[in-house]
Amino acid sequence: MPQPDPIHRVFVQADGMLAEAMCHVCLLELTARRARELRYIHRHHRPDDCLVHLEAAYLLLIEDDW
Repeated sequence: MPQPDPIHRVFVQADGMLAEAMCHVCLLELTARRARELRYIHRHHRPDDCLVHLEAAYLLLIEDDW
């Protein structure tokens, strides 16, 4: 599946069903708890191909540094 144009981003609420069903969206109001859930839901997707997986992993990474 082709990557969307980086200028045209789609934003969805992190706690909504769209975050669970779509891979190429930016997440709004992502919490560490929800990041863990979304990472589990998208666990079979490569982070390079799934923006939700990547954003969730990044949030958990920076949360661990604090």
